[in-house]
Amino acid sequence: MDKDSSEKVQQTKGDGDAMKILEDALTLCKFGKFHILLLAASLCSIFAAMLVTTTSSYILPVAECDLDMSIMYKGLLIAIPFLGQIGASLFTGFLVDTFGRKIFLIGGNVGIFIGTLLEGSSQTYWMLLFIKLIEGISLSLSFSAISTMLSEFTPISSRDRVLLSYAGFTSTSLIVSALLAWVALPLPIHVVVWEGYFVLHSWNVYLYICSIWSLMAIVMYSYLPESPKFLLSHNREEEALEVLKTIYSTNTGNDRDSFPILSFNTSTGTLKPTDEISLKKQLVNALIEVKELFRRPLIYRLLLFSFLTFAGLIVFTSLRLWYPQISTIIENYTKNHGETAQFCVMIDDYMDGLKEMHLKVVPANMTEASICVPKLSGSQTYLNGIILGFVSLVFVVISAFIVEYIGQKILMFVILILCALCSASLYWTNQSIQIAILMSGTCGLLQTSLSLQQNMFVRVFPTTSRALAVSIIIMVGRIGSLSGNIIFPILLSMGCMAPFITTSFIAVGLAGLVYFLPDVNKNKATGGDK
Repeated sequence: MDKDSSEKVQQTKGDGDAMKILEDALTLCKFGKFHILLLAASLCSIFAAMLVTTTSSYILPVAECDLDMSIMYKGLLIAIPFLGQIGASLFTGFLVDTFGRKIFLIGGNVGIFIGTLLEGSSQTYWMLLFIKLIEGISLSLSFSAISTMLSEFTPISSRDRVLLSYAGFTSTSLIVSALLAWVALPLPIHVVVWEGYFVLHSWNVYLYICSIWSLMAIVMYSYLPESPKFLLSHNREEEALEVLKTIYSTNTGNDRDSFPILSFNTSTGTLKPTDEISLKKQLVNALIEVKELFRRPLIYRLLLFSFLTFAGLIVFTSLRLWYPQISTIIENYTKNHGETAQFCVMIDDYMDGLKEMHLKVVPANMTEASICVPKLSGSQTYLNGIILGFVSLVFVVISAFIVEYIGQKILMFVILILCALCSASLYWTNQSIQIAILMSGTCGLLQTSLSLQQNMFVRVFPTTSRALAVSIIIMVGRIGSLSGNIIFPILLSMGCMAPFITTSFIAVGLAGLVYFLPDVNKNKATGGDK
């Protein structure tokens, strides 16, 4: 056995005991002010990440004439951030496991902040599309590290509740994005900064406002230390102890020096901390950990969670992001005809109108822009967005209370079956409130299922490869999100119920696969670390 291999064996033997001591240390630190700051930073980071993908949904009706968007252009604009995430998430997961969580949480939010300011200044469709792509790449830098950082700082007794709170942040972001859109987008803003080159509309201002969340995340994360689990897994014991002392002092008010744990008592004393090892050696050590991820049983878990996430996001993301457009279609139909009709009649009326507009011959004395009349969102569309976020939040809260009694796998099965029923039932609706309830129910149930699933997969992979595993799962999920948002308008043009029947079939299929998920209770003793 060579030197590197013997060091690896020695480290593996010591890591199990060290991680148990660290879990005890986190318990002694309790849950307090430090974790409130961490939750606030996570909240802002989640808001910033979700708004990268969500803002496009609300500006589609308002900006369709300014940016000359067809139904396929709209689908591409919604999908493009996911393409950026797919291209970068695998590498960022590897780098987060190698070089730490904090640097990528700050760096990713810096990229989102700059990108949001630039997209708010966009004057053409292609400029906006390119910046959304860059924002997707920036998002991938931070997204996989958010839940990892949150999990690794939290005492095991509070971890389930904190991770479900994290899931609630996603739902809350839907409410916030709808409220911000409701405030900004109806405003009659038309500011000419530079005639013919730079004009600001309400949707530009809306995008500027959304940049505040990434800025707040940058400030908060700059005051937080690196994850103690990451530090310990990279043999930086003294730094990990200093971080724990900070948490202990902040939460309890006691002096740092009174922290009862003085050492992790590992057998890795002969190993150098990673900050004293060359970059080449750090990368080699990280590649050794990557190899473990692709061995049994971790590879089976990785494949299963990846497929479940792919299938779940292919329907959830497309429904969530196209919902404001669908709500606008229904609202405008009611306004123009004085009454509602069956769901499919209203959708087909809009699709037929799009076909007529693109087939229409434009007279020589008229520009195409002069005949483009955007179907603007009314208050009902924004209210429906708030209902969607609220319903999702309620489902997450309810699941947090009942999951301990019936178990995650049974709960996921029930949720997915209910989701299939809600989606299929849209065909028989003819009132906007019915459509709002069933669409919100479908999206809320799907999100709750995905949240329960995420709560599982952040705990069944070891610390040294957790961020990479999460990144791979997220990357595969983003492929689903990208595919779903491109396929959705195609299915919609084939028939109004095509995307919703597809959702029902996928939900039933996912319910059948829940049986094969691992039992996370077996990993509770060490929080999933092995």
